[in-house]
This record gives sequence, C-alpha cells and structure tokens, in this order.
Amino acid sequence: MTLVKWTPNRSLITDFDRMMDNIFNDGWNVMPNYRSHSPAVDIAEDEKEFTLTADFPGFTKKDVGIEVNDGVLTLKANREIDNESNDDGFYRIRERRYGSFSRSFTLPENVLEDNINAKFKNGSLTISIPKTEEVKPEVRQIKIS
Repeated sequence: MTLVKWTPNRSLITDFDRMMDNIFNDGWNVMPNYRSHSPAVDIAEDEKEFTLTADFPGFTKKDVGIEVNDGVLTLKANREIDNESNDDGFYRIRERRYGSFSRSFTLPENVLEDNINAKFKNGSLTISIPKTEEVKPEVRQIKIS
C-alpha cells in the first residue's frame, strides 16, 4: 500500500469546483485554479485620495473602460478572440483569455466623483479617487442653568 500525502488543494470540494469549471467553462476559466473573471486589484488610501490599481495584462487602453454611476465605479474590459489558425499539424491550446467582463466598487460618500482620473500604462490601470474635506460636526456647548 502506498501512502499519499493529503493536501487541501486536492479536497473533494476543489475537485468538484474543477469539474464544474470544465462543464461551464466560458473562456475565462482556462486554468483550473483561476476562479475570477476579474483583474487583480489593489486599493490604497491616504489622507487625500484612494488609489485603485488594476492589472490588465495583454489589454490595450482602448480595450478598457471606466464609468461612475450613482456612487458605483465600474471597470470594464473587452478583448476579441484571435482566430489565427496554425495548419502545421500542431495541437492548438487556447490559454489566453478573451471576452468581456466588468467589476464594480461602491465608492464611499467622502469622494469627489467628478475629479476621478485614470492612467493606463503597460497593462496597468491606476485610478485616483480624491477625497472631500472631512466634515466635522460642530460641537456646541450648552450652558446648564
């Protein structure tokens, strides 16, 4: 009898998820451990602004869109499938992702939606979301008689 070391990655749930990905694969879940249809996103905050950085490897600036509606920031991207064929008898595997997706973030109340700006460079999108001045409630002393 051979002992096999159990690892959590080979659990029944993971196997079931992998099976479901194979059945309902929509072109984005090519790699078995890739569970998201969205880019990796980092969100940072300082006293002046929020900074959201999203990775879009292989996308161009024209493939990516950003919109704000009713306090929700939405990132959208679309890439058409490349139908190049190789007739040299090689087996073709499609691992590069294509299609469209969107990802939304609810903005906090203390941001200036009209002043949001974005930069796209080398497949990385950086969005600056400026904050408003913090409104402190006025404290009033009441004289006790």
